[in-house]
Amino acid sequence: MWMSTVLWISAGVILFTYAGYPLLLWLMSFFKKKKTNISLQDLPSVSIIIAAFNEEQVLEKKLQNSFALEYPAELLQVIVVADGSTDKTVQIASSFNNVLLLHQTERRGKAAAINHAVSFAQNELLVLTDANTFLQPHTLKELMAPFADNETGAVAGEKKIAQANSITASGEGMYWKYESWLKQQESQFYTVIGAAGELFALRKELFVPIPENAITDDFFLSLSVNLQHKKCAYAKHAVSTEAASLSLTDEWKRKVRIASGGVQSLFLVSAALNPFAYPRVAFQFFCHRVLRWLFCAPAFILLFITNSLLVIQGASSFYTLMLLLQSAFYTLAFAGWLWAINKQKFFLFSFPFYVVFMHAAMLAGTWQYIRGKQSVLWEKAKR
Repeated sequence: MWMSTVLWISAGVILFTYAGYPLLLWLMSFFKKKKTNISLQDLPSVSIIIAAFNEEQVLEKKLQNSFALEYPAELLQVIVVADGSTDKTVQIASSFNNVLLLHQTERRGKAAAINHAVSFAQNELLVLTDANTFLQPHTLKELMAPFADNETGAVAGEKKIAQANSITASGEGMYWKYESWLKQQESQFYTVIGAAGELFALRKELFVPIPENAITDDFFLSLSVNLQHKKCAYAKHAVSTEAASLSLTDEWKRKVRIASGGVQSLFLVSAALNPFAYPRVAFQFFCHRVLRWLFCAPAFILLFITNSLLVIQGASSFYTLMLLLQSAFYTLAFAGWLWAINKQKFFLFSFPFYVVFMHAAMLAGTWQYIRGKQSVLWEKAKR
């Protein structure tokens, strides 16, 4: 009896997290009164902040991309924080007369770099973007548009994965398409929970200094906006493009770090889980993040184990079919791993592999955080 109970609870957690929650948002938004479109009367002034640690390979292209955006130059301030950089990052940033370069020899992490930059930001809106992320010409205008609504305190952009010769590109690209659709549902309901740091904008007046021990600065900032009773909107046409990691090792480190930061954030912004103070945010935070970060990975394991035990004990043919489907999924994931280590990709294999890979990283990241082994100093993945 207990085995079937655990099995169905595990299956329910997985299905609700990845299908039930977004569909529930869609249903609730369907009956919600839609706001009439609000448009900006004038474009606001913007400070673009780029935290760049040893980014000599991409920084020149990133800065050229920033100044090529369809946005009035007089409304733009570009800040590069190169704290701790030991390559040519400082020289490249210095070669641009219209870039404010901040550089200290000590490397204290991305959170400290962003805090440092904000103190020099002169404009009303801040845009955080990574050095290896490139924006389409219209992106900045699209990112600014939701700020016409006074309830909007931050805006999340659309992240796309370049389908290059990366072994993780296919699975990661499909995952981000799902995430983009989920962000649309969340934004229509109330707020995006956790914007990606590749492209994120917020009002300077709402900026809260990031704790220097924060592993995922972007998640902290977007939730801190929610804690000030403002929402984070989603701008699906504000597109940023980033290459996927070139190796499984690099992608593993990145995923583990994100997962570790996710667990940490449950403590840093735990107030957002208070349903009495923040009813909508607490509901979204728990369903989207807490369930995914803490419960889904163990649920996959428990689902397979209890299903196997039930079949061994002679349960109905329905459980046998369920076990066969699970076994087929993990077989495809294993095949995806074999293809990946041989630097090949095939969607039928790569997507199941990416799902398993992602949840394994969640378990590893949780364990890393519990042990206190995750540093705030990020190790860049090769892309």
